[in-house]
Amino acid sequence: MSEAPKPDPVAGFFGAALIAVGVLMMLLCGGCGAVFLIFFVADGLMHPNGMSMAFMPIFLGGVPALIGWGLFAWGRSLRRGGPPTPPPASPPPR
Repeated sequence: MSEAPKPDPVAGFFGAALIAVGVLMMLLCGGCGAVFLIFFVADGLMHPNGMSMAFMPIFLGGVPALIGWGLFAWGRSLRRGGPPTPPPASPPPR
């Protein structure tokens, strides 16, 4: 009977750290960018000539939030572990 492979504790810790950093980046950068985007769009609707400022929060908050999502996904894949390794092949019979 084969035993299930034990997860690597270092990879698990590093994955959890990446998940935490990614979530914080998504919440703080993406949340702040979303709030400013709402304000800039509302101001752009009241003053149609100033709508070009609505793209600024997308670049300043959206790009770091996208990087945070990448860190979150990478950390989650580290926590789950890689694909299961196949059992070692038995030597051919003689």
